[in-house]
Amino acid sequence: MTNSLSNKKSDFLIFLCWAAYTFAYVARLNYNASMVEILSQLGTTKEAAGTVSSFFFFAYGAGQLVNGILCKKYNTKYSVAIALTASCIINFGMTFCRGIDTMKYLWLLNGAFQSVLWSSLIKTLSENLADSKLSGAVMVMSTTVASGTFIAYGLAALFSYLHLSWTLIFYVASALAGAVGVLWFVGMSTLQKEKKRAEITEKKTVNKLSLTPAFIVGISVILISAVTNGFIKDGITTWVPSILKEEFGVSSSLSIIVTLLLPVLSVFGTSLVNLLHKKIKDENALNGIFYFVAVILAGMIILTLNLKSVPLTLVLFGGIACLMSAVNNVITSVVPLYSREKIDSGLSAGVLNTFCYVGSTLAASMLGRIADTRGWNDVFRCILLFTAVSFTVCSMAAVMKKKQKN
Repeated sequence: MTNSLSNKKSDFLIFLCWAAYTFAYVARLNYNASMVEILSQLGTTKEAAGTVSSFFFFAYGAGQLVNGILCKKYNTKYSVAIALTASCIINFGMTFCRGIDTMKYLWLLNGAFQSVLWSSLIKTLSENLADSKLSGAVMVMSTTVASGTFIAYGLAALFSYLHLSWTLIFYVASALAGAVGVLWFVGMSTLQKEKKRAEITEKKTVNKLSLTPAFIVGISVILISAVTNGFIKDGITTWVPSILKEEFGVSSSLSIIVTLLLPVLSVFGTSLVNLLHKKIKDENALNGIFYFVAVILAGMIILTLNLKSVPLTLVLFGGIACLMSAVNNVITSVVPLYSREKIDSGLSAGVLNTFCYVGSTLAASMLGRIADTRGWNDVFRCILLFTAVSFTVCSMAAVMKKKQKN
């Protein structure tokens, strides 16, 4: 793209986008990270506690669709800064809550404001980066979830270990979101001035999509994969600390610390995508491979649960987290950025992320309800079912596409 930034400015832009989404993730995942302590101190059920996350996921998912459509009209210097500032205020407000009913409505607002972010960030990268920078941007942005998760759960574990109030993590998240909001606004002001000085007027052209049956089938399968991805990825992140505490007798602080391994392992999934995408261009075939391995690991969790082995269980959960990170990277980064000549990247990122959060919304309350009424074994069976369905549809779509090409 001739209207792309210089290498140095491109790297700075990628860093700004990384920082914005990473610390926004801390300001959304801090509730899940502290759920064990919140359950203990407020004396509520898992299903009720899970509704707070469900309210966030619902607002975030619905907002992704709306903002994906509208973001092409946004000046992202303002939209991202406003979203981060609002999240800062809402997190501060959470420190005054002592009941689930108030929390869930505040977290609903947090989800609505944060839904502005992903499509706006992908749009910003798509409009400003040269083709040679896309692979690096995909790699960096795919670490945001792992980095944000690590920070949120690390802080929650530290505060739990020190016997500090769970409200402290909301104070910290509020400060981080506010600081990065200011950094974003100042940084983007500098970058936008450079573009104005260069008098760049070229507009990005987007070729018209051909809505063939093969395309419709392919995108439908990606959307199904997105729902499963959100269900498993956020379901595991939300409930692993409770699983470790109840099934293995691990303390609250240790269960949260151990969960930190999951986002660290998920970074390997990102690297795996960059490696395999060079050889396998069909996104559904790529996701089919990841879901096939996930089916095996989910089945092993069910078979080995009676062994009560924390290391083995964590290895299996870590493997699934790694694979779901890879699938999420394909859906929310690879597809939007590498298809930017065919469809607006902000729109595709918003729509695809919406379907991911449909799965996340289901996971937060649905898995909590299953755990309350039927136990964790049925939770794992539910995860296995979702994974197997996605593997099947991805494989069928990949085979159909290959036959059509032949």
